[in-house]
Amino acid sequence: MKNSYLGFIYMGITSLIWGLGYTFIKICTAIFDPFSLGLARFIFSSILFLPFFLKNFRKIESRDFLIIFIMALTGLTIYQFFYNYGASGISADLASILISTEPIFILLLSYKIFKEKITKKLFGIMISFIGIIFVFYRGIGSINNTIDISFILIASILWSIYTVISKTILEKYDPMLVISAVTIFGAITLLPFIPNMIHEIVKINSLELYSLIFLVVFCTFLAPYFNFKGLKLLSATNAGVFYYLSPFFTILSAYIILNENLSLTIIIGGILIIGGVAMVDFTKS
Repeated sequence: MKNSYLGFIYMGITSLIWGLGYTFIKICTAIFDPFSLGLARFIFSSILFLPFFLKNFRKIESRDFLIIFIMALTGLTIYQFFYNYGASGISADLASILISTEPIFILLLSYKIFKEKITKKLFGIMISFIGIIFVFYRGIGSINNTIDISFILIASILWSIYTVISKTILEKYDPMLVISAVTIFGAITLLPFIPNMIHEIVKINSLELYSLIFLVVFCTFLAPYFNFKGLKLLSATNAGVFYYLSPFFTILSAYIILNENLSLTIIIGGILIIGGVAMVDFTKS
């Protein structure tokens, strides 16, 4: 039970950081293309991970390197393209709510692969999803850019695959070793975009620079570590539901930083989201 509560704390911190991160990604997409932004995040964070990775990478069995590489592709490289491209065309809060469909896909994958019992958790998940719809029912109805929306949903599916795959790897290795390997592999796959990144980064302003620093240090370095720690202590379903919290933090940060409107509808929807998450967390399987 103690480990479960610790897992909830890890996932709560992760949701807070990534919720803020969606707003900072929106800021950075004004100057970076999708791949350049991904490279800027991962090449700098790889520098932070590299000493630990070089010291411990021999602990990884050779057959697991392929799985970690697939994780890098689904959770970093390809995910970054689809999310960053989609986020550049819609508001930060709408992007975060669309990416919050992740728990639905994680739920289905976990049920199929790990045979997790999900029946008693469905009500809490439904409450959270109703909160999401409540917050964005007008905005979703007025969005005509179906490509951007589709790209965000594809990113959601990719992240769900990444989350479920990581569950098996985390049973064998320390979370810091896994995330360092995934981050470095992801950075390597994006190296061809270095010229673009350099061309764009020299034009960066102060707000974009601070946003990029937050994405590197908190979203790419610290949050994945907390995420993996949470996944190691919780079921994939329980951990995945915490991603519903991220839009709530995005709403607040987007209101403060980007002047996006905060209405009574959003407040009520946020309460429903948090309430649904609490139901799932304290419902026994």
